[in-house]
Amino acid sequence: MARVRQTLPSGHGEVVTRPDFDQWGALAREGSRLAASWDATLCGVPVAALRRLARREALERAVSFSSRLGVPVRPVEGEPGLVVVTGHQPELYHPGVWIKDFLLQRVADETGAAAIDLVVDSDGFDSLEIHSPCLRPEVGVCRAYLAVGTTDGCYACTPVPAADDIRDFCEAGADNLSTLSAPAIGHHFARFCEGLRSALPDARNIAELVTFARRRFEAQAGTDYLELPVTGMAGSEAFATFAAHLALDAAAFATAYNAALADYRERTGTRSAAQPFPDLATEGDLVELPLWVIDGRRRTVWARTGEHPALLADGNVLCELGDAADAPARLLGAGLSLAPKALALTLFTRLLVADLFIHGVGGGRYDQVTEDVFRRYLGIEPTPMVVASMTVYLPLGARIVRDEEVEAATMALNRLQHNPDQMLDDVEFDTAEEHARAVALAGEKARLVSEIAQPDADKKTVGAHIREVNAELAGLLAPWERELASDLEDLRRMQQASEILTDRTYPFCFWSPEEIADKAR
Repeated sequence: MARVRQTLPSGHGEVVTRPDFDQWGALAREGSRLAASWDATLCGVPVAALRRLARREALERAVSFSSRLGVPVRPVEGEPGLVVVTGHQPELYHPGVWIKDFLLQRVADETGAAAIDLVVDSDGFDSLEIHSPCLRPEVGVCRAYLAVGTTDGCYACTPVPAADDIRDFCEAGADNLSTLSAPAIGHHFARFCEGLRSALPDARNIAELVTFARRRFEAQAGTDYLELPVTGMAGSEAFATFAAHLALDAAAFATAYNAALADYRERTGTRSAAQPFPDLATEGDLVELPLWVIDGRRRTVWARTGEHPALLADGNVLCELGDAADAPARLLGAGLSLAPKALALTLFTRLLVADLFIHGVGGGRYDQVTEDVFRRYLGIEPTPMVVASMTVYLPLGARIVRDEEVEAATMALNRLQHNPDQMLDDVEFDTAEEHARAVALAGEKARLVSEIAQPDADKKTVGAHIREVNAELAGLLAPWERELASDLEDLRRMQQASEILTDRTYPFCFWSPEEIADKAR
């Protein structure tokens, strides 16, 4: 099946939604109807029953967690007809990611759906930072660091920084922004820092700190959707049933998973075996699962197949599973902190929680693999997903230098250096004598070029004369050549600066939440 490749919005304030936002409500309702028709089972439990449990658990856990945000959230009364979900890692992401939260809010407002933002706190990270343009004195990129990740660590594994570290982060960020000519950017960042400081006593890890600070910063825009950490959702009975089923049927699941990846790579021309994520491996009676176990660090989970099924990590047994009837309870009783990797996260969420899932552009691409797994492994059509992103630029008044301008200046310089006679109409000479001499030289070159084309021409001698003419012309045009070279250097420097000043990936805390919320309306 042909698919339209999702592209990023390019113009300032441009929001891309695929399909158009006015279809999202109908898609959520279609997702609900579709899920009601499924007849698959997990560990012998009908998906319909497991889905009711998963939604109830997800909403209860989201309400409980969101009560700690420090902002009002929408209450959930009874069993909602629709649930809409989005999510991202708790990093200081750019407004193209942030817009998903405001669109989540809008679709919930318009349909009455319960709305959940998944905080992917189970992912690892190298560093948690902001990057910004700065003038020191040339335009460059400056960074301020809030936290540094560790090998095998994750957001949920990382403690909150000390108050002094938050102070240093905020002071460094403010100092970088103070070099710019737009004080509003610094004002927005200062308000976000107030949220960081106020959230410090309430947060238990870096994921919670950033999430609490973001929601307190965002509160002025009136959002009231729920937040749910992935580690919290993965501690539920429904997730234990899901994980147990994958473990007990690991070989079949890995076959479907790897086949879906192979099809995606062939269809998209992806050559790397690690993209969009690696295949699941098999080693004897061990089959890799798309799950983590988190116990201060993240480790990949494996399933032991055969007569004594179990979950293992680093070769050590985590839990003996028994049969399908016992496995979920055994898994829950083992007290393991499991979490899904990328595909398993959206597979679980779209199968058992969401009627509609909102992706960014990148997630929308890889989740084509998830949809293939739905069909290959479960034999059902997945609930719908939609894609959203946005581009906004900082208000720095940058002059955008396009590649075409640099290319035109480069070509003009090359023509002057190699065919100076073709450039005379573009040159203003200092004296009439210089102009007359240049015209005469151009005429002489034209005569020589015609002469060298004759069959009996002394090509060596004529060629030497052409080079002499070019050299004298180049001497006459040398001031203009220097001017063109200087203009080209300036253009390249301005282009490099404009690329920095118009980067769309600066963190959300440089913008007003009301401004971004307005783009979602």
